[in-house]
Amino acid sequence: MVRKLRRKGFTLVELLVVVIILAILASIVVGVVPAATARAKKSAFATTLSVLQSAVDRFYAESNAYPTQTQPDATKAQQISMNAQDGLGAQFLGGYLQFEPNSKAVDMGLNAADGQTVYYGVTPTGRVFATQTAPAADGSWDKTTNGAMKVYTQDKVDGSLTLADIMPK
Repeated sequence: MVRKLRRKGFTLVELLVVVIILAILASIVVGVVPAATARAKKSAFATTLSVLQSAVDRFYAESNAYPTQTQPDATKAQQISMNAQDGLGAQFLGGYLQFEPNSKAVDMGLNAADGQTVYYGVTPTGRVFATQTAPAADGSWDKTTNGAMKVYTQDKVDGSLTLADIMPK
């Protein structure tokens, strides 16, 4: 009488094949996650700039001024002031903008070597931008001295624009 042996468990070769397949899948996932995280940060940054642009536009429509300490002119862009008030006393942050924009460069997917802090400004034509270059003591960026400064706008968060590109000619 011939006895059939029943196999219990897996062979070493079968286990090795499964381990190799899992290693390949893990290496694919590890390569994709950082890129997806970077894209998500840039998308959040663009959304922040878009919301900020809308809030500045509404503030300007109500008060005929930008939410800055001093109004921008043909040669200077101004830093946005979260404490600015419109003609009726409504504060920019809380009245027009419901959250304070993130100011940490690394959280926005920006290169920290360009600066740790993100500053938000507005041009004389009302275009909102962000930069990692600190404004002057008066809260401004002058296009003659800061013209080559890298800026980010809601439609260009790749850092390909300069202040001179977005200021009036």
